Amino acid sequence: MRASFYRGNRTFETGTAPMPAPADGEALLRIRRVGICGTDLHIFQGHLDHRVPLGGIIGHEIFADVVSAPAGSGFREGDRVVVEPVQFCGQCRACRMGATYLCYQLKVLGVDVTGGMQEYWAVPAARLLKLPDSVSDHDAPLIEPLAVATHDVARAEVKPGDRVVVFGGGPIGTLIALVSRHRGAEVKVVEINPHRVEMLKRFGLDPIGPEEDVKAAVNAWTGGTGADVAFEVSGSPDAAVLVTEVVRVWGTVSIIAIHAEPVPFQLYSLFARELKVHGSRLYTRAAWEEAIRLVASAAVNVGPLVSRVIPLEDLQRGMEEALGGGPVMKVLVEVGG
Repeated sequence: MRASFYRGNRTFETGTAPMPAPADGEALLRIRRVGICGTDLHIFQGHLDHRVPLGGIIGHEIFADVVSAPAGSGFREGDRVVVEPVQFCGQCRACRMGATYLCYQLKVLGVDVTGGMQEYWAVPAARLLKLPDSVSDHDAPLIEPLAVATHDVARAEVKPGDRVVVFGGGPIGTLIALVSRHRGAEVKVVEINPHRVEMLKRFGLDPIGPEEDVKAAVNAWTGGTGADVAFEVSGSPDAAVLVTEVVRVWGTVSIIAIHAEPVPFQLYSLFARELKVHGSRLYTRAAWEEAIRLVASAAVNVGPLVSRVIPLEDLQRGMEEALGGGPVMKVLVEVGG
C-alpha cells in the first residue's frame, strides 16, 4: 500500500508500506482524507524531531471508512469514522483526574506513533467516532480541528455576551471564533494575512487587520475595559506580548499556539488585572461529540476553510504551500477515493 514517510530536513517521501494487521481491539481503516495542520507544519520544519521518528508516518486529522472492526465494538464495515488520535495509559495522575488527553505517557497518533498518511491503518476501535450521514465527506476531515476549537472555547468558559479576541485567523483561530460566536459571544480576530482577512469577512467575522493598532482597536470596541477572553493561536511572539494587554480585569487568556522558542510575555498585566491564564491542548471526547453535532446540524460551516485537496504524492508540496503565507487556509490530502 502507499504511504508517505517523514525523512527529516523538510522532506516527505511517498513509498510503499506493508498492509497493517489489526491487533486485538483494533479496527482496520481505509483512509479517505487527512488534513494538514499546524502541528504537521512544525513537524515539517523539524521542531518536533524529538518526538517524530525518521521514517515515521504522520497525519492525525483523519476521515476514513471501516474495513473491519472487533465484534462488540459498535462499528462495522462501511462505517464512516473520524479518529481521536490519543494513546494514554489510564493509570497516571492525569488519567485518574479525567485528563486522559494530557496523560503523562501521552502518545499522539500521527505524531509520536504511526498516523494516517497511508492507505490503510489499524487503530484501536475505542478511538473511533461514527459520523452521521449529515456530515459530508468534504467536511469530515475538519471534525478534528473543530474538536480542538470546541475544547478551547469550553476551557475558556466563553458565554453569551462575552467579547472575545482571537489572535490568529488560521484554521484553528477561525474555528475558535466561529464556535465562540455560536455560543453568543461577539468576536474580533487579529490577522495579518490579506487572504485570511478576506476569508474571515466571508464568514461574517470581524477582523483586526495588519494596518490597525490591536490594543487601540480593542479599547475602542470595549470602551477601554478590555475583552473578556483572548486566545493566542497565532504562534507569533508579538501576539504573546499583546495577549495579556487586551483583556479586562479578571479576564481570561488562553494559550493554544505552539511556541517553539521562549517568547516575551507581559506578566505585569497578569498581576495588575488578576487575569486567569491557561493552556489548552488537544481535546476531550465531549469536545469531539460537540464538534460532530455542530457540523451535522450546520451550526458551524467548516467547508469553506478547505483551500485545496491534493494527492498523497504531493504532501511535500502541500506542506511548502501551507507555510508559504499565500492564499491557503486548509489543505487536505486525498489518500483514497
